[in-house]
Amino acid sequence: MSSLRYSIVVDSGHIPDTGLIAKTAVSNGFVVDNVIPEIGAIFGRAENPGVVEKIRDIVGVEDIRPSRDVQLAPFDERIPQ
Repeated sequence: MSSLRYSIVVDSGHIPDTGLIAKTAVSNGFVVDNVIPEIGAIFGRAENPGVVEKIRDIVGVEDIRPSRDVQLAPFDERIPQ
């Protein structure tokens, strides 16, 4: 089974706890790729969909949603960006 990528959103009252929430997510089977504590964002992946439900139950987690990649077109001097 392949890993699915997710973004965890920390609620505004728990932003100072973002690092602790990331550690708790790891202990529940989430693989953390990046944490941005200043805005309460945690990015990572999980192989098992059951992990997502466990993370939803962590105090301070507002939402967990699938991540989507965005790719910009290659830079071309002839095309305004």
